[in-house]
Amino acid sequence: MDNRVSFKKLFQKEGIIVAPGCHDALGARIIEHVGFEVLYMTGNGVSASLLGKPDIGLVTMSEMVTRARGIVSSVKLPVICDADTGYGNINNVIRTVQEFEAAGVTAIHIEDQITPKKCGAMDGLQYISMEEHVSKIKAAVKARKDKNFLIIARTDSRVSLGLEEAIRRGKACAEAGADIIYIEMLESVEELREVARKIDAPLMYDMLENTRVPYMNIKNIENIGYKLVIFPLSSTFLYAKTTLELMASLKATGTTSDFLDRMMTIHDYEMLLGLDKRIGE
Repeated sequence: MDNRVSFKKLFQKEGIIVAPGCHDALGARIIEHVGFEVLYMTGNGVSASLLGKPDIGLVTMSEMVTRARGIVSSVKLPVICDADTGYGNINNVIRTVQEFEAAGVTAIHIEDQITPKKCGAMDGLQYISMEEHVSKIKAAVKARKDKNFLIIARTDSRVSLGLEEAIRRGKACAEAGADIIYIEMLESVEELREVARKIDAPLMYDMLENTRVPYMNIKNIENIGYKLVIFPLSSTFLYAKTTLELMASLKATGTTSDFLDRMMTIHDYEMLLGLDKRIGE
């Protein structure tokens, strides 16, 4: 079954859809290997892994699409991608949709920050008007060739403009044809409930650890009324911390012995990457 069709069918089933995040194809293979049905490609993580830079709008659309294409080709799962602001005005948004769709991606989200943007957890965010964001969402919906390629409208306005403005923008984007609404950086369980009460559309939640976002189990998020939850940076955060500890230990002791029980064997690593399936091809 086509990944986009299978993803839409998940919305018709009971239960919340969980999409762990990754910044590369190895992470995607791991997510698929353990049995998740959907994955998410993090823009923040791609910026770190590709450039070694923070998420401040440095990664280009073409670089993101290239990374997305590699991830899509490595797994059989639907892939949701961060498409930042659509990388410019309405004309840029149209091309962004076309390129991600051609790369085999299942869904993208487009946010309402100015270009270049920042990570939604950073201070000093600036926004385009609601009217401009709605126009970009309408253009994105119109630009897709496959109706099963989903457009997720994201607003980061909660941070600086408040909850009511964020809800107002979310409702307007739903009316403009967005398939899913994503309000970033909500600050309490009651705010999640308020969004679910006031927006009549499938809702996406960003489970971002160690921020102002409430930390909850996926069942709690589902019970509030959300249909899709992403864990965008969990694996990237863990990779950074574990690799930092490994390298610090190697520098101090001259050996990696303290980490051997936390490493995969070369055999298990090769099997994860599908070496056994390629023999004889």
